[in-house]
Amino acid sequence: MGGSPDSAMRLLDDQVGVVDFNPYKSLFLQVMGRGAVCLPGIPCQAPMFAYPPRNLHDNAPKNTLPRKFIKLTELVEQLQVGYQLTTQGKFSDAAEKFHSILLSVPLLIVETKEEMNEAIQLMGICREYILGLQMELARKELPRRTVDDQVRICELAAYFTHCNLQPMHLMLTLRTAVSLFYKMKNFKTAASFARRLIDLGPKPDIATICQSTRV
Repeated sequence: MGGSPDSAMRLLDDQVGVVDFNPYKSLFLQVMGRGAVCLPGIPCQAPMFAYPPRNLHDNAPKNTLPRKFIKLTELVEQLQVGYQLTTQGKFSDAAEKFHSILLSVPLLIVETKEEMNEAIQLMGICREYILGLQMELARKELPRRTVDDQVRICELAAYFTHCNLQPMHLMLTLRTAVSLFYKMKNFKTAASFARRLIDLGPKPDIATICQSTRV
């Protein structure tokens, strides 16, 4: 409902179970700002603001529809940026980008079942990447002083390989897991990661290293 954040919060709570709206504050302000029309009044008086609907020709108040400010195509473009940041190893920036997309999806206006399915798929992708990247960021901050520290590092690397990622990113996680488990002399687990990596069709030099790990 245009200009009514309280109604928006109630709908988000009822439809998708949002209970913490602090992350939505800046997004709500952006949407309200883009949807407002300023109407100047008489001199020395404050201007008035209105929120015109996208179906201006329908005069019935109950049929008014909010304007589109977040488009599915724009979120898909942001998803590609998130992929690029992940490839570049900028995991913190990538996690923020995927989180931003995830917050925006519930505010989408979709008109077809195809668009709805694509939006749901987008949420699933963001969820997997956020989970995996958070584990990777936590792994990199862990100390490496004791054996228990090394074991925990290996565990997080192993968990990351089970996130549903793009093949190129999954190969990166598997390479890390192979290296870490091999250094821990856990050759059996390292070989299992190597087999998964080979199945994805890596570059010949990487495949050669994986073959030697499997022996």
